[in-house]
Amino acid sequence: MRNSPLLWLILLMSPLVGCSSSKIQSTRHASAAGMPPFRSVMVVAMDQRQDVREPFENDTVAYLRERGVDGVASYSRFGFDQVNGDKEQLRQLLQTAHQESVLFVRVTQRADFVEGAPPSLGSIDMGAVDESAYTSFTEPGGEINTGFRLGARLFRVSDGAVVWSSVMTTIMKEDTDQLVFVRKTARAFVDRMAKDNVIP
Repeated sequence: MRNSPLLWLILLMSPLVGCSSSKIQSTRHASAAGMPPFRSVMVVAMDQRQDVREPFENDTVAYLRERGVDGVASYSRFGFDQVNGDKEQLRQLLQTAHQESVLFVRVTQRADFVEGAPPSLGSIDMGAVDESAYTSFTEPGGEINTGFRLGARLFRVSDGAVVWSSVMTTIMKEDTDQLVFVRKTARAFVDRMAKDNVIP
């Protein structure tokens, strides 16, 4: 059964309400057994918007290079249609370019919500509750923040096997600079890959 947006928001908010931290989980797959850490990673942000894709890929590449990994931003070589198209064709192109691995990151769910004290209900009847919820979204008195769920997968180019995957839930506050948020997200994924020993 597919979760409704409301149910997903409840699950997302429960560990994160009142803070701006992120929660990240990851798995090093069996296909990575006995494999040395990758020294070459192409980064693919699965977003058509240049002002999202390019900063995320650039920041991720910068953090990879801090660890001695040859990071490459995909936007400098491939258009969105290419990275979003036939994955086997893309794998062959990367193999020809002697690329060891490719990291795909995408937003899998996104929802806005109001944080802050709601207006006074005035009474306990359901009509007042509905009116208060409407007022929260249409009048000042609470921040409209955004909850994200992001997924990442690291593939080995030689055979296309998934060697590592990760899921992050995080909140972007209404007053957060988008570039700062993108940078922190990139850092979190790179740090987790290093912790799981798929990169140095």
